[in-house]
Amino acid sequence: MNIKVGVSNHHVHLTREALDILFGEGYELNVKNYLKQKGQFAAEEQVKIHKNGKTLEHIRIVGPCRNYTQVELLQKDNDFFGINAPIRTSGDLKGSESVMIEGPKGIFMAKESTIIADRHIHMSADDLKKFGKSKGDIVMVKCENGVVMDNVHIKSDDTCVLEFHINKDEAIDLGIESEMVVNIC
Repeated sequence: MNIKVGVSNHHVHLTREALDILFGEGYELNVKNYLKQKGQFAAEEQVKIHKNGKTLEHIRIVGPCRNYTQVELLQKDNDFFGINAPIRTSGDLKGSESVMIEGPKGIFMAKESTIIADRHIHMSADDLKKFGKSKGDIVMVKCENGVVMDNVHIKSDDTCVLEFHINKDEAIDLGIESEMVVNIC
C-alpha cells in the first residue's frame, strides 16, 4: 500500500507559556495553512533561533500549542550552530540541545528542546490494522525512486493521517520529494 511522502523543514512547536513570552499574553497563532495531520497547521508567525552567537531567522511555528516546546532542526542547522542535536522521535527531548527562541515580544530559553526529527510514518488506528503494525514499531520503507530507508518509526494517535515524514536535508540527499510514495518493505 502506497504512503505519501511529506518533507519537513525546520520549525518549532511551542507551549502556551512560550507563546505568551514570545508574542504576548494570550496571543493566538494565525493559520497560514493546515497540514495533513488533523488539527495541525503552519502558522503565519515565525521566530528566530539563537545558539553560540549565531541566529537562524524565519523559523515557522507549527500549531496548535503543545505541552512541550520542541525545536526541529535540519542537519545543516546543526552544523551552522556547531551543536549536536540528536535524531529523535518527537517528544523525546531529555538530554537534547537547548536554544534561545526570539519572538517580537520576548525571548524564551528552550532547555532540552532541540532535535532533528527521525523518519516516521503517521498512522491512524485503522492504518495500524491495515498494515499489521503497532505504534512504536520500526520498519524499513522503499521509495518510488528506489531508495530504501531503515529505522522508520511508526507514530499513532487520534490526529494521525497516513503519511511518511522525512526532513528536508535528508530528502534532498536521497532525491525524495513531497507527494512521492513509499511502501513498507
